[in-house]
Amino acid sequence: MKTKRILFIGFLSGLMCLVSCDDTIDRVGMGIQPDEDKIYTFGDSLLVSGTTVKDPALYAKTMNGLLGNFYDPAYGELKAGYICQFYPEQGFGSKERIDSIDAFTGGKVDSIQLNILYASYVGDSLSPMEVTVYPVRKTTPLTENYYTPLNPADYCDLNTPLGKKTYTARDLNISDSLNLANITNGNYKVVSVKLSRELGQSFYDEYKACLNDPDRQTFKTPEALANFLPGLYIQSTLGSGCLLEVEKTSIFIYSSWTRQVEDTTQANNLRTDTLTGAAVLNVTKEIIQLNEYVGSHDEQLWEVSDAERMYLKTPAGIFAQISIPMNEIKQKIGNRKFSNVRLSIEADPPSEWQYNWVFPGTTAASKASMSQSKLLLIEPDSIRTFFEQQKTADGNTSFFTTFDTSAYAYTFSNIANVIQYAIDANIDPLVLRLVPVEVAYYTSSSSYSYTSTTVDYASSHYLFPAAVTLKKDNLKIYLLAADLSR
Repeated sequence: MKTKRILFIGFLSGLMCLVSCDDTIDRVGMGIQPDEDKIYTFGDSLLVSGTTVKDPALYAKTMNGLLGNFYDPAYGELKAGYICQFYPEQGFGSKERIDSIDAFTGGKVDSIQLNILYASYVGDSLSPMEVTVYPVRKTTPLTENYYTPLNPADYCDLNTPLGKKTYTARDLNISDSLNLANITNGNYKVVSVKLSRELGQSFYDEYKACLNDPDRQTFKTPEALANFLPGLYIQSTLGSGCLLEVEKTSIFIYSSWTRQVEDTTQANNLRTDTLTGAAVLNVTKEIIQLNEYVGSHDEQLWEVSDAERMYLKTPAGIFAQISIPMNEIKQKIGNRKFSNVRLSIEADPPSEWQYNWVFPGTTAASKASMSQSKLLLIEPDSIRTFFEQQKTADGNTSFFTTFDTSAYAYTFSNIANVIQYAIDANIDPLVLRLVPVEVAYYTSSSSYSYTSTTVDYASSHYLFPAAVTLKKDNLKIYLLAADLSR
């Protein structure tokens, strides 16, 4: 019994020693640091206000576009089309080739068509839709004014359509399995609109004239081609329920003919000769494309006085805007310097949407265009320059984030630089706007670490349909500052 008591007392002594040692180590860890090297931190949170604003003047420079007409009970209606010019990329060939075509066909083209290529769509794939193509008037050529809104009647002759086509987004001529494979692989689908053959013939005749006259430059530059064909307006004229996300637009002028030639070596003493070829004109980033967006339900979002919510909606130009009381922050922080300022904005889950809408900034990337959806935080006065110069977020005056599905919020992890700038510049309040963007990127690989990263290099307004409701009843920023004067 005495032995057990001694062992128990020894165990307690050892335990007390361990506890004492841990405590001593902890005190030593703090005590060995000189007072002049210690950094004293300060943390706090602050309520900020939010509202919804409308900016219809979007800088809509893009070679991609929307086409169609769509309605959702919560989102509203969106009708979209575009006006575009073309780049001369592939002609009919050499003068010898033209001579052989003329000898074969008598100098006549076979057909001309506009191809509208898309990889995805929004809405009902089986909704019957119609697209009509109109010419741009030579008397009112397109200008590089990429800001919305757009009135096509200012540029186009809407009384003389060049062609029209009825279509569905889902190609009913292929099997379900092939359609699924195309969607999975991101392959293009196409709507082909047959245009008037007279337009194709005018291209062919002009091409021949340029070959015979070196000073005639119609197919040498986009500007010269625009003088010959000022552009086309692609309009949705019938149907509702589907929007195509157009990736590419091209004109094909076909030289494809067959003729019967006497040939005694054949069973029926006739031989079929065929001649094929095509000239191609594409919409590219070097030329002008103006985008048309006509929506509804917008006013009730940005005019509503709601103490609990603010809204983002694209491509309607409806943005959320926050106002940060800088004088109140200065009173809290004093002479301290910010080390971190976090802003988190919660979202409401959609409850009324008929279709599976996406939020802006859901990181969904387009395989065809190598781009990603993000959310931009920026001062309103800087928006125009940001998009005209195709900037990306610099982490000082502009910031990117994506939607966090686990927190169901947009979180900007550190906006301390812009807060510190506002303090130094005596700005009060600091107004920042939330703008959905599409960010182009490329992939950079490392041969040393065998890893790859994505690098942003250009931004544009996010112009596909998207919407989200944001909470503002408990909207806060979280401050962390360091006191370097002590």
